[in-house]
Amino acid sequence: MDMWIIWLILMTCAIVVEAATLGLTTVWLAVGCLAAAVLDLLGKSVATQITVMMITTVVTFVICIIWIKPRFDNMAKQRKEATNADRLIGQEGVVIKDIDPIEGKGQVKVGGQVWSAKSPIPIVEGTKVRIRALEGVKVKVEVIDNK
Repeated sequence: MDMWIIWLILMTCAIVVEAATLGLTTVWLAVGCLAAAVLDLLGKSVATQITVMMITTVVTFVICIIWIKPRFDNMAKQRKEATNADRLIGQEGVVIKDIDPIEGKGQVKVGGQVWSAKSPIPIVEGTKVRIRALEGVKVKVEVIDNK
C-alpha cells in the first residue's frame, strides 16, 4: 500500500475528530499528515515523510495554541446576544407587591409585564422604580426620585 493513502487515512481521522470536537484539537495532525502525503507523492523516503509530518504537526500546534485559539476564544466571548429582557434595563415600572430585600420578595410591573424584583432597600407598593439590571429571573430596581 502506498504511504500517501495511509497519510490520507490518518488525516481523515484527524479531521473527523476535529469536526466532532470543534476545539482545534487535531487540526495540526491533519496538516502534518497532508504534508507527508505530498512528500510521498513527490517520491521522498518514509523517514523524510515522518520527520516532516512531526515538524509540521509541532509547528502547526504551536501556531494554533499561541495565535489562532486565543483569537477564537476572544471572538466567542465577544458574541453576547441581547434578549428581549435586556430592553427592560433603564425602563420605569411600578411596584405591585412590596419589595422586601430580606425575604427576597416583591414584584414590579414594567411595560405590561410582571417581574419578580429585588432591591437593597424595602420599597412599598405603588412606588415608581427604574430597572437597573437583570439578575436571573429578577429585575434589580431603584426608587425614582421625583424631586
